Amino acid sequence: MNRPLPLVPEDLRRRSSLDSLVRATAAFLRAHVHKIAPECAFKQMFGDDRIGEMVLRAATAPATIADASWAGPMAHATVSQTVVEMATVSAAASLVAAGMKLAFDRFATIHAPGRLVDSSDAGTWVSEDAPASLRVQRITAGTTLSPSKLIVLNAASREQIEGSNIEEVSHALLTESMALALDSAVFGTQAAGVSPAGILNGIAPIPATTGGGLAAMEGDLRALTAALVAVGAGRSPALVVNPVQNTSLTLMAGPHFKIPIWPSNAVAVGTVIMVEPSSFASAFAPTPEFEISSHALLQFQDTPTSDPMAGTPTKSVWQADTIAWRTKLRAAFGMRAPHVAVVNGATW
Repeated sequence: MNRPLPLVPEDLRRRSSLDSLVRATAAFLRAHVHKIAPECAFKQMFGDDRIGEMVLRAATAPATIADASWAGPMAHATVSQTVVEMATVSAAASLVAAGMKLAFDRFATIHAPGRLVDSSDAGTWVSEDAPASLRVQRITAGTTLSPSKLIVLNAASREQIEGSNIEEVSHALLTESMALALDSAVFGTQAAGVSPAGILNGIAPIPATTGGGLAAMEGDLRALTAALVAVGAGRSPALVVNPVQNTSLTLMAGPHFKIPIWPSNAVAVGTVIMVEPSSFASAFAPTPEFEISSHALLQFQDTPTSDPMAGTPTKSVWQADTIAWRTKLRAAFGMRAPHVAVVNGATW
């Protein structure tokens, strides 16, 4: 008689897209060290993981805008869902999760629709046999999303990669790097260029309430809310703040404060951002691209030069017996309506 196989912990929880992406990264690194195929390394390390294997296969062939069908329907949500699952370490990921999520598919750009700014434009109630009114609707222009390239560079020693903790190491390095990069871009003031425009681009800061303490906090929050209401928002806002202001809000506002608070180290101390998440739109290419090297010369510069020999400091990963890898994501984001306000220099 055939006996049923016992349940194991892996059967009791659903593997997330972030876990699958991390596993794919770990398999690539282990395969590079042991000179075997990534698929073999994945099987040896994790056994059967259909989603992880699909991510692994998709990532070995770079994506093209002309043909995204290779990624398959399962891999389609990998990157966007991975970002959403980073919400515990990234305020931008929380905003992505709460906003409009689109996919590039076969398109080079996507136009995210605008929003109605006046309830009287939404429709009219009419009595029986009476004509409905036709109005010129006041709708925001929306935003056009074009993919920008985000590259995350990481390095680890050969001993770390050969060790049993490579999945945990990959998870920490990938999520922490992506979280900081996304938060800095999303909550920045930069115009569209190499990265998408930050949601604070073109937003005039509201003067901070002076005096400090609870009164200043109340004054700033009222001013931020009023700014959103003035442009047709404010129904379900969220706050993005530095951990310092997050602590102050938690202590002074108390547990009954209902507005979501997303702390981020990418936001300067004293900066308080209020945003309507439903007016935020983002799009991601279906799968990431990986490249690994044990012979590269790395230039440790915030603004690297085109000639690596001209920049300092540099490090040979071959000489240090280190493995470097590059994760490339294509993403875009923007506001469908100007439903964001900011206070700089908060005194609380």
